[in-house]
Amino acid sequence: MKIGKRELRIPIIQGGMGVGISLSGLAGAVAACGGMGVISAAHPGYREPDFYENPLAVNCRALKEEIQKAKARVREGLVGVNIMVAMEHYADYVRAAIAAGADAIISGAGLPTELPALAQGADILLAPIVSSARAVKVICRAWERKAGRYPDFVVVEEPLAGGHLGFSREEAEHLTREVYGQEIRRILDTVRAYGDKYGKAIPVAVAGGIY
Repeated sequence: MKIGKRELRIPIIQGGMGVGISLSGLAGAVAACGGMGVISAAHPGYREPDFYENPLAVNCRALKEEIQKAKARVREGLVGVNIMVAMEHYADYVRAAIAAGADAIISGAGLPTELPALAQGADILLAPIVSSARAVKVICRAWERKAGRYPDFVVVEEPLAGGHLGFSREEAEHLTREVYGQEIRRILDTVRAYGDKYGKAIPVAVAGGIY
């Protein structure tokens, strides 16, 4: 899979699965095999003795350390960071990931419309997490208008993945796999249309509940 100017030897992107799971050990192992290992920005410093004194500073410090430890194991793979829009201090975590040399930022739990502006000038891949074609359109229009940029790749998660993708419980309960399959096709068509507009194929990675 080619993403931007970079290529994954094996097309595997391991997701950032939250506190204490997706850190340098897991992400580094995936990247060492030629895939993209992803570190979660959700409290990576929770084990540090001074965590409760200044969580933001400790988390940013730990995030940088985890990224650098994972990248030390990389041969042909990439190291990304999953940063949820809904997190407090979102911009601080984006800047910390960039400063530490992360190869990609993957962002969902909200619409990451400000991400390209925060990453302006950085050599880093940017990818939104979406669950609808409408979200793809909103994000692509915002990125193009605000920063003249498009997603380097797109991650698709189904409505029940993590419960933070813009669907109510009632809506999610009525979205069967067959019904949501039609939405996935609309997402693929929408991403392809924007790729044609930009003159570059935009890879789509399926995640969270999609088989």
